[in-house]
Amino acid sequence: MGLSRFGKFLKYSMFLFNVVILVAGCGLLGFGVYSHTTENRLAQISVILGDFYSYIFSMALIVSGGVVIIISFFGCCGAIKEVKCMLGTFFFLLLCMLLGMIIGGIVAFVKKDHISETVLHELSTSLNSSYGMPGKQKITDTWNLMQTFFKCCGVHGGINSSTSWAYYREYSVWYRNQSKGIKEYVPESCCSNAFGQNRTKCVGGEGYESIIPAAGPPVSTALYNDLLFTEGCYTAILETLEENVKILAGFGAGISVLMVLGMVFAVCLCRRIKDDFYFE
Repeated sequence: MGLSRFGKFLKYSMFLFNVVILVAGCGLLGFGVYSHTTENRLAQISVILGDFYSYIFSMALIVSGGVVIIISFFGCCGAIKEVKCMLGTFFFLLLCMLLGMIIGGIVAFVKKDHISETVLHELSTSLNSSYGMPGKQKITDTWNLMQTFFKCCGVHGGINSSTSWAYYREYSVWYRNQSKGIKEYVPESCCSNAFGQNRTKCVGGEGYESIIPAAGPPVSTALYNDLLFTEGCYTAILETLEENVKILAGFGAGISVLMVLGMVFAVCLCRRIKDDFYFE
């Protein structure tokens, strides 16, 4: 029994579709294993947020990659061998994965305030008691990396917040443990230029006591320092995500469309196999 031309088109389209899914699944699995076992930027961030969140993220990638590989296996074999049972399993697994994504998105939206509070607590705790302390070099390096990359300083809020650039002087052990005399109010990673006299201006050294970070908050125009990052890192990261929300939404929609398309292909091919059988 052979398929008609349209049936063969569905068969090989289904096969190629699942080859692409297989490659994507291998990529997810590989990146998950890499992030779980290798020192990288994700591992650096985990020292601030806690190993639990890094573990959950990497394991989610590994599990997702494994599931995608299994789904693609059923799709490829079901299509190329024309086995309706395997195509049905492919459809069911793909449907479960799509529903899981939808439910996960809903749960994340409902729990967003709790997630936000947890992340802010972890950021505040690490910066408050661990930044610049002996034996906490990884945390210090991670904060420096994050502040330089996102052009931020402190935890959250804007220029007039006591938990952004002013967090160091208000709460951190790093600031209180500096030797007596002229203190630096923020680390170099909070500065857009850390060379020569500009460094002194940014961190609040001698001769710049009348502007931030040595002064304020609140911050008037006269106190403004153009070399200092004044936005908290949590706020800066959220703004970066919001600026790219259309890209993220488009990516999620594209994945969902591909999953629905795969299910449609599976149903059509199953029906075609049955129809072609009776046709013959």
